[in-house]
Amino acid sequence: MSLPPLALFPATASAIGGRLALGGVDAERLVEEHGTPLYVYDESTLAERARAYVEGFRAATGGRCRVVFASKACPVPGVMRVLRSQGVGVDVASAGEVAAALAAGFTGAEMVVHGNAKSPADVAAALAADAALVVVDGADDVELVAFHARALGRVQDVLVRVNPDVAVDTHEKIRTGHASSKFGVAPDAAADLIARLPAGVRLRGVHVHLGSQVLDAVPLVQMADWLADFVAEAAPATDVVDVGGGVGVRYTDGDEAPDIRRFVVDVARGAADAFRRHGLPVPELVLEPGRSLVAQAGVTLYTVRAVKTTADGTTYVAVDGGMADNPRVSLYGGRYHPVLATRMDAAPSGRYSVAGRHCEEGDQLAHDVPLPEPAVGDVIAVPMTGAYHQAMATTYNLFARPAAVLVRDGAARVITRRETVADLLAREA
Repeated sequence: MSLPPLALFPATASAIGGRLALGGVDAERLVEEHGTPLYVYDESTLAERARAYVEGFRAATGGRCRVVFASKACPVPGVMRVLRSQGVGVDVASAGEVAAALAAGFTGAEMVVHGNAKSPADVAAALAADAALVVVDGADDVELVAFHARALGRVQDVLVRVNPDVAVDTHEKIRTGHASSKFGVAPDAAADLIARLPAGVRLRGVHVHLGSQVLDAVPLVQMADWLADFVAEAAPATDVVDVGGGVGVRYTDGDEAPDIRRFVVDVARGAADAFRRHGLPVPELVLEPGRSLVAQAGVTLYTVRAVKTTADGTTYVAVDGGMADNPRVSLYGGRYHPVLATRMDAAPSGRYSVAGRHCEEGDQLAHDVPLPEPAVGDVIAVPMTGAYHQAMATTYNLFARPAAVLVRDGAARVITRRETVADLLAREA
């Protein structure tokens, strides 16, 4: 059975009289006031998802935990402030993400720093922010962190990223725990690295990340048992274990997604049991959710610019955005369930493919989806676009990047202004 379209939208979405409203604001009104393409984030849904993580994880661990937002999913200060207000920390991987986190109000004590090829500028920014933990990805990485720490006359707490060679059931481009992954180091190499850490850094523990869009806690629980075994042999002084993130979401009516509270309880209990079985004290646990915090809070609005049927019978609904503001379809074969925002209650007249306006045949936003008969000027809403959309947006064809608004209680506030042509050329000499 298909889910009603609203099940994929933010918690505050409604469709009274067939008209989509987000956070109490009519979608067509948002388009009239802010234009398209437009990223819309629902503040209530962001806060609700953050609370589910923080409250569930704290209850399951007795408070010995940190939930840190993988900011790569949506490094937008206006979004990140909402998550921080609910007790979520932040995971950053560049000087730019450090700056965004600071702009959102995060302190260094709330930061975990990542990256497999950190630059001197990235490390300098992290240490200048007094980042609580830096995850080191290999021998060169730890030497760079240690060098900068010594130059500041300090000792930096680090986690060593270990690659357990576990392939989870997700798209091959977002698996990160298999043996050939560019991330982390093999167990033997990690043990050697831990035994030979240079002056300037202090080991706090280990980090593992299996991949993204993971729909089952079982691989993380199994990985925690592997980690406990590794820690017992190579790093018995460990008091922090970062189990990564990657919790999946439901993109279409045919997808399944885990309940957040149940997921974090399963992971926390599984990790605690694993360390106890190995005769080790239960460490502080770190969890790094990204898309599962922000995906459902986001909706992208477009305006239909053309409708045409090809020789093979495919009817394309072309909109004023595309792969530059949502690259996930062309990158990962991502699937979405777009709707006509002013005719949510109308019966489908057929099946359509929603295409973008970029000069690529692969510029598609949705394939073969049921819609009422579309017309030029209609507003199309694509739910589940809060993660890896604005974050990965480009200026391909020199189209300016969209604006973003935060909606709540019938009001919309611009949190990212629309890019202009002048912005596009501002860096040219």
